Amino acid sequence: MPKHTKKRSTIKRKHRRMKQHAEANTAKTLDSKQLAKEYEPYNIRKRAFEAFGED
Repeated sequence: MPKHTKKRSTIKRKHRRMKQHAEANTAKTLDSKQLAKEYEPYNIRKRAFEAFGED
């Protein structure tokens, strides 16, 4: 048994923060995926790989 445990309120606060960060990260990944889709025709590296075949 630990001598002292953290108060429930601090744990709740930590969980709330973790959830907010997770939501922000999912929003960022969605944005980057959308941007990648929009700029796909301009992606030179990808086109170069298609031209020379995958080594």
